[in-house]
Amino acid sequence: MEIILGSGSPRRRIILEGIFGPVRVISPSVDESLLKDEPAYDYTGRITNLKMDAVLSGLNLSESGCIITSDTIVSIDDKILGKPVSEDDAVSMLRMLSGKEHSVITGVSLVFKNGYDHARFYGCETTSVKFKKLNDDTIRNYLGKVNYSDKAGSYAIQESGDILVDSITGSMTNVIGFPLRLFFRIINNSGMAEFVLGK
Repeated sequence: MEIILGSGSPRRRIILEGIFGPVRVISPSVDESLLKDEPAYDYTGRITNLKMDAVLSGLNLSESGCIITSDTIVSIDDKILGKPVSEDDAVSMLRMLSGKEHSVITGVSLVFKNGYDHARFYGCETTSVKFKKLNDDTIRNYLGKVNYSDKAGSYAIQESGDILVDSITGSMTNVIGFPLRLFFRIINNSGMAEFVLGK
């Protein structure tokens, strides 16, 4: 069956292609603005499902496949950290995370589409990440090593993450950007494992 990833994230594509082989990528365009007083979990779910709506609207009604959308944020002290808009913004984010524990929250939406019929499922994964105490030299050294502009919280655990991270509690793939444990749990709970995994 065809796997359709509704995301422009190269990290999600690499993870999924490691399981399924080549996947079809559609990059949905949605308004990711935060609503007033919107909690982190609500925001993640709303954006993940807006992405799914956008992908589905662009598919032919008769198309079949497993469609996957996802959204990852970093949350600390009830503040949501998205992707930085500048280097100064990235520095500010990493200063905020320095020496503290924060949450990485990822929503995953799956649609199993068989022609005109479809079933939709959603789940959310949270991982706790503790940062080392960072000075500005360390922060700027790190930012010089990675492409931070497309990363929530301005960092990537898989790219020189040892410079920043003291400890992780929970799913490592969630911090990378796609929680495999959650993904397989949704598939198994949906009763669609044979349809998706061929088992």
